[in-house]
Amino acid sequence: MQETETKAAGAEIVAGGEETGESRVALPASEFEELIQKAARAAVAEYKKQEEKDKRQNKYHNTFTLMKCYRDAAFHIENAISDGEQLELKGMTDEQQRTYLESVRRSRFKTLIMTAHIDKAVEEIEHRRRMAGREIEYKAFELYFIQGWDYEAIAEKLGTGKNTPRRWVTGIINELSVLLWGIDEDKLK
Repeated sequence: MQETETKAAGAEIVAGGEETGESRVALPASEFEELIQKAARAAVAEYKKQEEKDKRQNKYHNTFTLMKCYRDAAFHIENAISDGEQLELKGMTDEQQRTYLESVRRSRFKTLIMTAHIDKAVEEIEHRRRMAGREIEYKAFELYFIQGWDYEAIAEKLGTGKNTPRRWVTGIINELSVLLWGIDEDKLK
């Protein structure tokens, strides 16, 4: 086995024989520590960057999902059975009936608060679009989430390209995310 050595800038490069295909680098301890520190800083920076990207995607996803469930939430508020007179709870003890009805009332109340928050944020979006002369964008949003239309039908009704309603809805969801969830303090730094 034949080995070749090359010395460059305090490093020693050792190439092993052709049969092993190995090569090794010998560095002074201080350079090795510096190299490890740089690699660690780069890895942490990449991790933080990915974490921030995931956080933005989660806010978008959560807002989109919340809006997709909006009609169901409104139905729940109007139709949740939270009074014993609305429902015959046969086979349940008084305690079970009370627990069941309290659970439905709590769920209905939480849904009511969240939909009121959504309503305020959506009103603000509508106002902003109207003030900017871009009511058609809000109309696409409303048709998609509130009326349940698909993008193709919206494009046809509004006389736009097939991808335009999706682009408008995406823009509004991004804006709505901030109105619903606030701004991360990290973004302010």
